[in-house]
Amino acid sequence: MARLFEKSSWGIVYRKKWSQYEVLLLERKNPKGKIVYVIPKWHIENEEKAKETALREISEETWLPHEDLEIIKFITKINFTFIATYKDGNPTINKDVYLFLVKLNWDKEPDLSAFENSVEKKEKIIWYKWYRLEDLKNVEIKPDIYTYIKKNLQYM
Repeated sequence: MARLFEKSSWGIVYRKKWSQYEVLLLERKNPKGKIVYVIPKWHIENEEKAKETALREISEETWLPHEDLEIIKFITKINFTFIATYKDGNPTINKDVYLFLVKLNWDKEPDLSAFENSVEKKEKIIWYKWYRLEDLKNVEIKPDIYTYIKKNLQYM
């Protein structure tokens, strides 16, 4: 069986709205068609740095302007292995993930009028939503970003 190695960057995007923090989650369909909640993420391309990938992907997947996103902190590197049953040959993937805390320095919602014809829509992103921190406890999401956020609240 083939073994592949991948590197990705993920961003926990937050904003302060009035006196509360909110975190951005994307709603997607997984390879089995189930609706899941994720944070913006993607593969690191060529010689790109992990933090560059995080900012680029957040902007591309959410329409939030790149210049209004600020990496506050590198949180951790996560490594996991899984069998990619959705790929030809069912390869084993060994993945390194770089997780960042990213602040949105903007108070408007992005213009999503072009969403229906976008590449992201075709890639199974259904929508996105801001969640208050306390509401994250009730959302099934991997990794458990609520725990990472609680450990890093002093940086927000």
